[in-house]
Amino acid sequence: MFINLSKVKTNLVIMLAVVAVFALPISAHADQFDVQIAALKQKVAESQAAASQLAGQANSLKTKLAGIQAQVDAAQQQLALTNSQISDTQAKIDQANKDLDRQKSILKDNLRMIYKEGNVSPIEVVASSANLSDFVAKQEYLSAIKKKIDKNLAKIDALKADLDTKKSQLTALSGVQQDTYNQIAQQKAEQQSLLARTQGQEANYQKIAQEDNSKITQLRAAQAAVIASFSSNVHYGGTGGYPWANAGFPCSAVDSWGMCARQCVSYTAWKVASSGRNMPYWGGRGNAYQWPANARAAGIPVDGNPRPGDVAISMAGSYGHAMYVESVHDNTVHVSQYNANWDGTYSTSDVSASGLYFIHF
Repeated sequence: MFINLSKVKTNLVIMLAVVAVFALPISAHADQFDVQIAALKQKVAESQAAASQLAGQANSLKTKLAGIQAQVDAAQQQLALTNSQISDTQAKIDQANKDLDRQKSILKDNLRMIYKEGNVSPIEVVASSANLSDFVAKQEYLSAIKKKIDKNLAKIDALKADLDTKKSQLTALSGVQQDTYNQIAQQKAEQQSLLARTQGQEANYQKIAQEDNSKITQLRAAQAAVIASFSSNVHYGGTGGYPWANAGFPCSAVDSWGMCARQCVSYTAWKVASSGRNMPYWGGRGNAYQWPANARAAGIPVDGNPRPGDVAISMAGSYGHAMYVESVHDNTVHVSQYNANWDGTYSTSDVSASGLYFIHF
């Protein structure tokens, strides 16, 4: 079974004109990035699912090929054994022919020895004999030699007949085995071709997923730029006292509230808890854009009026962004945060309170 590439690929046009993006309101940025990233994530998921399915098919084909190869090896061994038996049988036939020629030569030599010459009549044998006993002895000796040679000739002829029959049978068997081998070899070639096509499709899907992940990285960078666009007085350095500052990024550890370490929400959850206030466990619902709804559901006030100690939520981007309010200056709040630049690091900045949600833990 093959997956049609055209059914999975979708035509996505991703526009990253930063100047034009920054000219839009923050909420428009969020919508734009959310739609594009969600579409790309869906496409990546489809590509990876297709690649995974093809990888499974490739593994099945490899297993089937291994079984076919075992059949090929067995057929080769049987064919080689049969051909070896044919060669041995032919060697025995050749030896039998040599034995037959040798026995005929012995008979001819003995006849010449008895008669002294090629053609001697019985009368001449009698005439050349000293007496009747001598004649009888010559005849009996000649008869014994002929019987022995005739017996040997018969044995050799029988052996030749058996060998010829065996060779014919082995030759026929070799033909059948050769046909079987050819069929298995053809099946192996077809499976190898199928495996190559399957692996080619898998590699193609992996390439598509890699390219789309690269686009997602670009969009996330643009999201970071959006956050930076409404931030000022930005400073990087230090850890802010955050205990998971050295955890692997983006998510090799999970904090006490079910958040991935070194993410913005993990830092703000820790800040709330470390101040002695209650920080609910929001694991599995921990994206920053979900926090206002989480807070309302938990009876925690949420509004647009900042106070020190609040968690400020920006809805920009695919996940939103959480910041801890350190101080308030008119319509500007000074915040501390993690992962504002999608790099898992600590920073502080001044941001406009306009358009932000403030959760009063």
